[in-house]
Amino acid sequence: MNKNLFWLIALLFPLSFGFVSCAEDTTVEDPYANWEDRNVRYLDSIADVARANEIPELNEVGKWVIKCNYKISNESSLNPGLGGSSVSSNPFETPPSVNDSVYMKVLEVGEGSNRISPLYTDTVSVYYRGKLINGTVFDQNYSGDLDTEVHVPTHFALQADQTDGLIVGWITALQWMKEGQRVELYIPANLGYGDQSQSSIPANSVLIFDLKLEKVIHPDGIESYSLKVN
Repeated sequence: MNKNLFWLIALLFPLSFGFVSCAEDTTVEDPYANWEDRNVRYLDSIADVARANEIPELNEVGKWVIKCNYKISNESSLNPGLGGSSVSSNPFETPPSVNDSVYMKVLEVGEGSNRISPLYTDTVSVYYRGKLINGTVFDQNYSGDLDTEVHVPTHFALQADQTDGLIVGWITALQWMKEGQRVELYIPANLGYGDQSQSSIPANSVLIFDLKLEKVIHPDGIESYSLKVN
């Protein structure tokens, strides 16, 4: 055998093991590994920040508002009616779990003194972008930066159920928002889709929305209780 060829083979042989080893080490990390646990820890951290910066109303940019699931609030003594505070005034009452409330960071407070909040029977006109805790966008009705002169809002009836796109977390938050307000909304999994996957949303996902309430539309009659609004 040619001496030069022998040394070339001897040199390349150990290198081949290195290439194999590198190929084995470059496995793609699963972006949804330990997903439920990661979402639990993420929500706990959001709740801590929100509690440290909580205010009662959405009237100061950068501050947080925490509101209990409207279904729970309606059945408790926290605040009869729609929604409720995250803090119980009754020392003998068990406070809501971190999973029972939505967390809203104020992005825009809106303008004007005659702005209204939606009732459960109303329809809302909103801009939104939804993402997961890893940054994956799963739904939106605008792209890039929001421009209300260019982008078109979507209409939703608050009485609609999950099959129409609404979830308990949205209904809870919207009933505390006024026209023109914009929030970064954090919804626990059990106020979203729970332990069921939904399209590109894995089970047990905290949902994060950039949500702006553009307009509240009161129904004129039974025919107006729909998602189709002119």
